[in-house]
This record gives sequence, C-alpha cells and structure tokens, in this order.
Amino acid sequence: MEFTASPKPQLSSRANAFSIAALMSSGGPKEKEAAENTIKPLEQFVEKSSCAQPLGELTSLEAHAEFGSGGGSPSSSSLCTEPLIPTTPIIPSEEMAKIACSLETKELWDKFHELGTEMIITKSGRRMFPTIRVSFSGVDPEAKYIVLMDIVPVDNKRYRYAYHRSSWLVAGKADPPLPARLYVHPDSPFTGEQLLKQMVSFEKVKLTNNELDQHGHIILNSMHKYQPRVHIIKKKDHTASLLNLKSEEFRTFIFPETVFTAVTAYQNQLITKLKIDSNPFAKGFRDSSRLTDIER
Repeated sequence: MEFTASPKPQLSSRANAFSIAALMSSGGPKEKEAAENTIKPLEQFVEKSSCAQPLGELTSLEAHAEFGSGGGSPSSSSLCTEPLIPTTPIIPSEEMAKIACSLETKELWDKFHELGTEMIITKSGRRMFPTIRVSFSGVDPEAKYIVLMDIVPVDNKRYRYAYHRSSWLVAGKADPPLPARLYVHPDSPFTGEQLLKQMVSFEKVKLTNNELDQHGHIILNSMHKYQPRVHIIKKKDHTASLLNLKSEEFRTFIFPETVFTAVTAYQNQLITKLKIDSNPFAKGFRDSSRLTDIER
C-alpha cells in the first residue's frame, strides 16, 4: 500500500500569528534591540534625573538650609520636584533668611534613624510614623505663610535588606522616577502669629506606590531611600495657585534624621518593635498578647 503524505494544513492569519513558529521567531534580534532601546533612555533618565541628586548635595546647602540659596548652573541645582519647586538659584530676602525651622520629636526620629527608618507604602496610602512635626521662628506675625512638604529620593539606587547581616545593601539602579508631588498643609495659609504659637504637623500625609493615585498621596518606589523636605512660602495677595512658585519667596528645610526607606513590609524587626512601642495607635499590638478570649 502506497503511503502519501497528507497536505500541510493551512492556518488562518490569526492562527498563524499564535503558532509555535511565529512565537519562537518573535524574540528575534530586532525585537531584542528594540527592547534595549526602550529601556536605555529610562536608565539614562535615572542617571541624569534631578531625582538622583545625592543627599550630600541636598544637605550641603547648610544644616536645615534653604533650597536655592547657592550658586551653580540650573542643571546642578535642579531637584526632582521641578517644576513644582523652582530650581533657579534664589537668594532669600533678609526677611525670609531670618526664618528658622526645628524638628519636633527629634529624639524619636534619632532612634529610628540609628536603626534605619522604614516607612510602609500601600496602594491605598499609609500615614507616616514618626510624623513630620515642625515649629517655626523668625516669621512676621502679620504676614501669611503657606507650609508644604515633599519627599525626594536620596540617590539613584535601589536597596535590599540582608537579613543575615541586618543591614541594607545596594541592589542596583533606582526605578524610573515617579511623578513629583507637593503636600500643602490643609491649614494653610497660616498667619505668622499662628506659626509662632503652634507646631505644624503633617500627620495626614499618606505614602503610596500607586502610580495612578488620584487622592493626592505622595507616590514612592519601594526599596528606595527618601528625604522629606519642609517648605515655607510667604503668601502674597496675588498668590492664587501653587503651580507657579517662581515669583514667590520661600525657604526649604531638610532634616537628615528623617531619611527613610520605603517598603511594602517592614524588613528590620527592630524597626517593627520600635514602631509598636512608640506609636500610640499601635496599642492593640502591644496588648494583644495579654487579652483573654472574651476580651478579644
């Protein structure tokens, strides 16, 4: 009996696109080259981005210094918050230069800083603990001021926690920078008299890793280090929007002890313990071991 090979079945254009041969050929050199060309600009952006400005440059302005008081080209002095915060070097007026800012609960921040502060970020947003609380001096009692906060990357690196060494290690380049956001304190504008009598607390600031967040939370990358900054702007009669601050008088204050690593789960158990022991809202965690079944 003579055997004849059956004709090769013809695939439709849609079926042919998903055939094994088509899938195997799809990873060819052209696609690989295209992928490299797509990734490369992002890496260059991370390296050259103002978000990658080292903390040393941020704090070199002077301890808790004002931003924009030094010289240098715009590229060297630019920060990742541009254009929300002006990057043009600005010499503060004599009046603004008198303003000083101090960090409240500094002792608590120092305890966390010694261990390596971590802050939880979630899709829905998580509040910071410790909270950024500051007080001002040297303001004009009759003037009005807007107080705001932002959080900028410390460097252009991504980190991982080495449990066997109980320390943070560099894991590679930072992820592409996320949209920069300013958090304007909801009680702004303050009168100078109010600022002299009360501290300003940013307890409502929430951190998120949701790039599509629509609630105004500050968007951060997990396993990256960040530096919170506090800004004070003297409100003028014509100040209607905070989108253009280039004509406004402002000062920026940086507290190095508030640097933290953004995480989706605590890495250092000592940080977890210190958070539970120090946070009044964590009372349930402290008392849960002593509760009876009825009390639960």
